[in-house]
Amino acid sequence: MITLGVSLYPEKEKIEEIDAYLSLASECGFTKVFTSLFSVDGTKDEIVAYFKKLTDLAHKYNMKVTGDCNGAFIEKMGASEKDLSIFQQMGIDILRMDFSFNDERDAVLINSMPETEMSTGFVEVIDKAIENGAEPSKISTCHNFYPQRYSAPSLKSLMDINDFWHKRGIKVAFFISSQEKGTHGPWPVSDGLPTCEEHRSISLAAQLKHCIALKNIDEVRIGNAYASESELKECAEVIKKAYIHVPLDERMGFLKEYIPHGDLVRIPFKIHLDENITKLEREILFDYPTHNDMGDCLNYMLRSRFTRMVYMGKSIPDRPSHKSKFTRGDVVVVNDQLKHYTGEVQIVLKDMEADGQRNYLGHIAEEEIMILDEMKAKDIFTFIES
Repeated sequence: MITLGVSLYPEKEKIEEIDAYLSLASECGFTKVFTSLFSVDGTKDEIVAYFKKLTDLAHKYNMKVTGDCNGAFIEKMGASEKDLSIFQQMGIDILRMDFSFNDERDAVLINSMPETEMSTGFVEVIDKAIENGAEPSKISTCHNFYPQRYSAPSLKSLMDINDFWHKRGIKVAFFISSQEKGTHGPWPVSDGLPTCEEHRSISLAAQLKHCIALKNIDEVRIGNAYASESELKECAEVIKKAYIHVPLDERMGFLKEYIPHGDLVRIPFKIHLDENITKLEREILFDYPTHNDMGDCLNYMLRSRFTRMVYMGKSIPDRPSHKSKFTRGDVVVVNDQLKHYTGEVQIVLKDMEADGQRNYLGHIAEEEIMILDEMKAKDIFTFIES
């Protein structure tokens, strides 16, 4: 399951606001806090006291704190790769090295912390640290966020590096961005703080769904502060819908083993429903828990075939549609004109003629159409009414 985190920049925030935000975030299933250690001015003692207030609050809500750091800050705090006790005093659980030492000291530092997070791009640095004796189990990686619009890297390059680290058993964290007006990060910019440029202007919930669909992201952090209450609750709802347990359905006979069951991950697509959808069509769409495509005909559509067996014998009359063709993101159900397949739910991937054999149920929210690019054979999906 993806871990959820928020980001805080306490030099710009009041302690009462932080407390309220962490209380709400923890209620919504967020378990991590990211903060920038070197963005705060002051003496060593002032900085320790400053962040101790933040970490005490986070720990009160059972949240771990990741502190963004670099070699210069470690030196400023009078610490070293062999003595990181100052960070324990501050209550920092995980050090994120914005820039590491890039020598044998990295291995010592990594082994001195419960977890050290490195930039995903530090391939040679991490390799060298492991060669020098760093414990791989103590290493995680994290992408940067990109405050400047159009400056974030391509999705493909992000996924390539994620796959690289996953093959080595190293976890990857990723920033997504609140769409709330007036949010901030460590610098005076207000265009969001995502890792992925395609995420910059879509809802937080859609970004999270996309990250789940990508399958190679372990932690998702909201880069800017503060996300709204509704955004946090929407993220909680996505997690609730995405990670489910489905028991084996004995009623399905020999097919039961083919139908997804056990602990599952599914993508909850938001759908704008056709105003003429029937009660039975709604039931097929929303009540069947594990829509998925078997993968043998991933071309024009994603086919949820087992619904036609669950609803065998039910009539779905041809229902007139205003559409002459179905387009990518349309959701349809096979009607009685194609009797053997009646009840099969399909998500359209390419333009298809509306020939009367399928009833139009609705359309996936435009900002979530991009998620269809990530859907592979046997990926599970469900629907949420918009």
